[in-house]
Amino acid sequence: MSNTLDMTQGKPTKLLVKFAFPMLLTNIFQVLYSLADSAVVGRLLGVNAFAAVGASWFYYWLLFSAILGISHGFGTLFAQRFGAKDMPALRKAFANAFLLTLGIGAALSIGGALLSRHVLTWLNTPADIMEETVIYTLLMTGGLWIAFLYNVLGSMLRGLGDSKTPLKAMIFSSLLNIAVDITLVTQTTLGVAAVVIGNLVAYAAASIYCLLKLRRIQEARLTRADFAWDKASVTALLRLGLPLGFRNFVTSLGGLAVQYAINGYGTVFVAGVTASRRLNDLLWMIGGALDAAVATFTAQNYGARALARIRQGVATGRNVMLAAAAAMLALALVFGRGLLSLFLAGDAMQIDAVLDVAERQLMVTALGIPVLYMLFLYRSALQGLGDTLVPMLSGFVELGMRLVCVLLMAGFLNEWSVYLADAVGWVAAGLLLFMAYQVLFQRRVREFGG
Repeated sequence: MSNTLDMTQGKPTKLLVKFAFPMLLTNIFQVLYSLADSAVVGRLLGVNAFAAVGASWFYYWLLFSAILGISHGFGTLFAQRFGAKDMPALRKAFANAFLLTLGIGAALSIGGALLSRHVLTWLNTPADIMEETVIYTLLMTGGLWIAFLYNVLGSMLRGLGDSKTPLKAMIFSSLLNIAVDITLVTQTTLGVAAVVIGNLVAYAAASIYCLLKLRRIQEARLTRADFAWDKASVTALLRLGLPLGFRNFVTSLGGLAVQYAINGYGTVFVAGVTASRRLNDLLWMIGGALDAAVATFTAQNYGARALARIRQGVATGRNVMLAAAAAMLALALVFGRGLLSLFLAGDAMQIDAVLDVAERQLMVTALGIPVLYMLFLYRSALQGLGDTLVPMLSGFVELGMRLVCVLLMAGFLNEWSVYLADAVGWVAAGLLLFMAYQVLFQRRVREFGG
């Protein structure tokens, strides 16, 4: 088990940091290649191309977030079975997860591509960037199955406690993505399509790397017999994965309403919000790493019925997350505008207008980061304890509050209804998750006798 990490033994703080640090580095490289994509588009292809990519962001995220949720749900089962030391059941879960990934991924890719133009038209995409937006969205959604496969493979590795291999895969794929992006943008006339090709090539390479590493881990060596349809494994995977995927999908529906509102303010506003959202990835990356660490720690110890360790792990995660959130808030306040300016080049007056929008959006988002990190903490703890209902309901709460902002409050808040939408959703969902965790933990204590 040299490539795995048993989180049912040892100091929770050390284990969480050991697991989260490679995840953080993974997130850093993932953010860097996202930022590189944006910089390549904004500086080499122009503001309109940058806005075209941003105008499709919420539609792509609607589908991508669903596969992230499903992947994370699958990972909970992997970690629980690994924590329970039930290796035959773990291998069945791995094999059946592959089969489900292929089926669900194909359906999302085909459906997403077919609906692209219709959705973008409904979203009131500005006419001057419509065609570029359609091309970008069609290609990105068509390649969703590749991103899905990578995320499920990463969940398998993290379920075993291996967060280093996904890091190495992300470093390699990030560098490959940047190289392909720059080469295709500067040497061809593909435009925004070049960035999509680079993205998909990188995901495919990362998937192959993770798959090869999994084959070297004894607990993950699958035989033909493991691929037999196992009702218990499929049921458990869908029970844990679909609610989280549906939660993310529902939450992102609110994002479509936000995108509709964003598009209504014109190309400059679209470009500004897009720049801010690219930088948001940087602000969220520590929380995302600790989110995965807490989820794996909780799931493995839930499989081992070690509730006292779960309490320790969540308390440690809370303290570290709050400190990290404070650091990210300070980063945004001090360096925000300078970092945003890296994405764009061109007419000075147009760039200043875009940066003004981006800076306002960034400041509001940054102030909500501590709340978002607590949302991550309690959502991952609930998932590790086997609860998928409340995390799913939290998505409905986020959706509702976003809609309230952009649809009901736009009349007197104008563009500020867009700036505030995410943060308001985080506050409401975070409160629900915090209360639900307290109730569920006490219920588990009664069930397992402490």
